[in-house]
Amino acid sequence: MYINIEKKFDIKPEDIKNPVIFVGFPGIALVGKLAITSIKDSIKAKKFLKIQYFDFPAKSVVEGGDLQIPTAQVFYKTTEQEDGNDFFILTATYQPQTPEGVFEFSKIFCEEMDKITGGKIKMYLSTGAMITDIVHDTPLVYVCGTDQDLVNTFLEFDNTKLYEGGYISGANGIIPAYAGNNNFAPGICLLAETLPLPMMTLDPRSSKALVSLLKDYFSIEMDFSTLNEKIKEMESVFESFKKQADHFMKPPQDDKGADSYFR
Repeated sequence: MYINIEKKFDIKPEDIKNPVIFVGFPGIALVGKLAITSIKDSIKAKKFLKIQYFDFPAKSVVEGGDLQIPTAQVFYKTTEQEDGNDFFILTATYQPQTPEGVFEFSKIFCEEMDKITGGKIKMYLSTGAMITDIVHDTPLVYVCGTDQDLVNTFLEFDNTKLYEGGYISGANGIIPAYAGNNNFAPGICLLAETLPLPMMTLDPRSSKALVSLLKDYFSIEMDFSTLNEKIKEMESVFESFKKQADHFMKPPQDDKGADSYFR
């Protein structure tokens, strides 16, 4: 399948420090993508790669009148700390549409990043959502990965829980699994609990739970103001939806007035 990777600038492998790759494709309530792009915006990562891939859906993207084809993009941010991590942040307009597309994209992406970094990647880490019946005030983050020792380092933090069994569909599940099972780097997946409510196209509370964990784990300087604003907007939408639902669920009241048709 056709894929084209356009590099915006060059990076010397010897200049890269302890690189970590964050992955956040669109998924349930955009939980994973919003988390990753919030980090990208806060640390002011620069656009490094633009990836055209013919398994993305045939839907053009229009923003501010500008017409574009769907792409994946990788952003890059160097660390200023001696023992810190350089971050590569992968996100996209859409997920690949077929199983073959997801696996091929994962393979080519891991091979390309291995080449760019000289095999120095410390981990591939993806983010996503876990549908649950009840969401805690601070959503729990479920952790799984290809290296149990590395998984345990995440479980040392509050509001985390081991994801013991199930499935993670799409690129957010396959990329870290492919990387870890093919000796590129260990793969970790973090899933924040969310409710599948129809009026919630975003769940910034769940995204914030992911960002908070990554902030503490990697010592990232984060600005939460945008996420907090989105949480307020979500709460406003939820409250409006709840009022409408309560109104429609009220039983009809008998009208005992003089003009009533019911006697």
